[in-house]
Amino acid sequence: MSYTRVIPRDLFNEANLLKCYGQIYIALETAMAPDASLVDGDTEEGFHITQDENGGLTITNVNLVVRGQVQRLSRPLNSREAFPLYLETDDGDEIEVFSAGGQFTPEMLVFLRGDQEEDSVTEVAESLMDGEI
Repeated sequence: MSYTRVIPRDLFNEANLLKCYGQIYIALETAMAPDASLVDGDTEEGFHITQDENGGLTITNVNLVVRGQVQRLSRPLNSREAFPLYLETDDGDEIEVFSAGGQFTPEMLVFLRGDQEEDSVTEVAESLMDGEI
């Protein structure tokens, strides 16, 4: 633990963070992104939840690995959204991981699949709306 926990606030924040990581695992099963996986490190003594300089929470011993690279995920402190998780890209951009319903956003699917063409976001969004994904 890298910060002083305050009850009940941090019970809710950390529970939601764990729910988001669990949702990644479920969503990856149907994402058609073979080069993406959720990898756990040493979790024998629990999940190591840390807080960054902006107050965001992350789990340091469970990682999303995409094309061999560990990705940085974080949840904003005190968010009221159901799935408030963000991925920070190498160039500092943020990708919203989930829609309000807990599905990967089109931008996240494009990132996971490695397709960086701009039209791909539109195609993925249309497939989501048609129930194909």
